[in-house]
Amino acid sequence: MSVQKPIVLIGAGGHAGVLFDMLLQQKLTCIAVVDKAVNQTLWNGLPLLSESEFLTRFSSSDVELVLGIGSLPNNDTRKSLYAFFKKAGFNFKTLIHPFSSVSPSASLGEGAQVMAGAIVQANAVCADNVIINTCASVDHDTYVSAHSHIAPRATLCGNVKIGEHVYVGASSTLIQGVSIGHDAIIAAGAVVVNDIQPFSCVKGCPARSGR
Repeated sequence: MSVQKPIVLIGAGGHAGVLFDMLLQQKLTCIAVVDKAVNQTLWNGLPLLSESEFLTRFSSSDVELVLGIGSLPNNDTRKSLYAFFKKAGFNFKTLIHPFSSVSPSASLGEGAQVMAGAIVQANAVCADNVIINTCASVDHDTYVSAHSHIAPRATLCGNVKIGEHVYVGASSTLIQGVSIGHDAIIAAGAVVVNDIQPFSCVKGCPARSGR
């Protein structure tokens, strides 16, 4: 049986606070927090380090990382940080909130995060560094590619395909079988009934560009 490594949390904002609560609930040991804008020495009682301090003190054999930077439209900070620390040899812990529901046949990639109240159904795939946020629903046979964010209360019906680095806004609905191209943005509350091309930004019901 492998020994659980202590965790270092990357980021000290709102999403990091939610994940920190999750770590406490699951009795996982977090020993430090890394943030670029270091203007204090402690965060929630933990040492707050710059990236350079962290890389000097720790190696991939010492700790496992949790990426506490959220994902917003037109912002690739989360994706870039994941790539940076992976290149440095670190691994990211996959987190599942105890009050979520993940099918035994679903697959979660490295660093994926399933938040409170979220549902991931049979044969769904959530790839590396994906966020399935609070009360979001990912139905059967849906594929969510790496670095995508399914925002709170978004609903992905069965057999939906989400490309890499897609933002699916809060309370939006994607009907069964639609495909969303990479780097697309689905606005909050949108209802997607057709395939969406890469780099598109759509909103409304039915969802369209430029509305």
